Amino acid sequence: MIKAIIIDDERHSVETLKLKLGKHCPDVEVTASFTDSVEGLARLRENPPDLLFLDIEMPRLNGF
Repeated sequence: MIKAIIIDDERHSVETLKLKLGKHCPDVEVTASFTDSVEGLARLRENPPDLLFLDIEMPRLNGF
């Protein structure tokens, strides 16, 4: 199982990606998702995933 985290400031994008992963990528388990980039970064530092889906343009911090 591949453990993934999603960080995107748009909730509908997070939910859409979760649905598509569930349908097309059964080996990917979304262990957490964040709409706040600062909270997401804190989680990444505590418990890094195998795979990260990261929005590039977000308020406060960006994907780069």
